[in-house]
Amino acid sequence: MNTTVIVANPSKDSFSKSIMEQVLNTLKEKDKSYEIIDLYNDDFNPIMSEEDVKLYTKGETKDELVKKYQKILKETNQLVCIFPIWWNSCPAILKGFFDRVFLKEFAFTEKDKRPVGLLTNITSGLVITTSETDTDYMIKALGNPIEATFVKGILNMAGATNVKWINENLADNNEESKNKFLHSIASYV
Repeated sequence: MNTTVIVANPSKDSFSKSIMEQVLNTLKEKDKSYEIIDLYNDDFNPIMSEEDVKLYTKGETKDELVKKYQKILKETNQLVCIFPIWWNSCPAILKGFFDRVFLKEFAFTEKDKRPVGLLTNITSGLVITTSETDTDYMIKALGNPIEATFVKGILNMAGATNVKWINENLADNNEESKNKFLHSIASYV
């Protein structure tokens, strides 16, 4: 088993990429094996086609990249997701990743008309985000959309447990604050 790091940021010089490098350095220091899924670098197609929809309920896909991602996820015990918060959610490419990869009978099944997660091999998770919006505002005024939708509505529903969310507000941030955040990541990984 290993750690899978999913990155969803199109900018090669983004703070998300710095976060990814810090996560990878920490994993190397701890001598942990890992896989990287960089959705933009992989040129992942997030669009659910008509054919995808027909295969979805069977838990099937014809997309080889989706199959590769599923194989990686089945061998994962720790999942780290890194992305900027756009419109109080994840980037569309990451939402499309879940639409196309977390298929029925792969990521979940149904019992009594409710989802039952199948990715129970993922026993810990870390969602690392950046935002221009203050974290407290997102939690208190907006109902904590990342925790509600991303952590509980996707990862926990698919069977992943012990998932923690941390966010770095970049709006008024300076290099010292960014470096402090980067160094704090090691304690979570």
